[in-house]
Amino acid sequence: MAEGLETTAPRPLEALRAGSSHPAPAIQGAALLGLLAAIYGRTAAVLWATWTTNDNYSHGPLVPVAALGMVWSMRARLRDTPVRPDARGIGLVAAACLLEVAGLRADVFALQGYSLILMLYGLALVFLGGAWTRRLAFPIAYLAFMLTFPPVVIQQLSYALKEIAVRLATHAAEALGVTFQRRGMTVYLASGALRVDNPCSGLRSLLALLATGAAFAFFQPGAWWRRACLVAAAIPIAVASNAIRLTALLLVGHYAGVAVATGPFHDGSGYMVYVLAILGLFAVRAALGGAAPRPAAAGAKGDRP
Repeated sequence: MAEGLETTAPRPLEALRAGSSHPAPAIQGAALLGLLAAIYGRTAAVLWATWTTNDNYSHGPLVPVAALGMVWSMRARLRDTPVRPDARGIGLVAAACLLEVAGLRADVFALQGYSLILMLYGLALVFLGGAWTRRLAFPIAYLAFMLTFPPVVIQQLSYALKEIAVRLATHAAEALGVTFQRRGMTVYLASGALRVDNPCSGLRSLLALLATGAAFAFFQPGAWWRRACLVAAAIPIAVASNAIRLTALLLVGHYAGVAVATGPFHDGSGYMVYVLAILGLFAVRAALGGAAPRPAAAGAKGDRP
């Protein structure tokens, strides 16, 4: 009787490894990967082209690496998590396929990207079960940061961010003694005009900081609200950092000339301000108790901190 019960019990990962000498699992895994490549090959190619040509998504290649790092940090708990395949995941797989077809037919690439996220959830549930899927929920959801937004959303976000940044920067520059006239997104100084275009909206740093803040939140100890605060803090930090950069450009343009402001200082200030924003995230994490240790029962060696 005991032996019968043991054969039906959920198998942890070590048990699966012990029985993996049979070639069937490897063949099934290779077939599954081939099927995913056939379905999402075009989506992956478009994603890569977007990452390498659109500065707003230049952080994209780092997102899957960070997600894999999250999974690796949980390896001890995953090793002891029972594997109990759940057929309900087939519904998610079917929904993901429909979403992929809808994205292709409507030529809406965002739908194709989110179809991949839904597909990963469905496959995790089908082959690994609910316990594994719950543990992998955050790393899979984190992959959404590598996806793109519809162009109309990007345009509206860029304009709103530019308006906020220009307004804050001009108020700050005026308080610091800069004389100027503003018309829309163009600021006229004595030595010339500075126009704030979409690349200077701060959208790129906002998306990258949100992804960074979410990664920090995964490793943030304490209650869920601490993690939510850490992610939310990325928004004002990104906006404030871009406003500081624009203020610096106005100051340099006022005292040294627009030619100097739009030269190497323009590009260099972008990197410096992003470093400042990362330091701001570290400061928020420390204020929320980022250095506090987790309780000993929270996980074994190899778990996330």
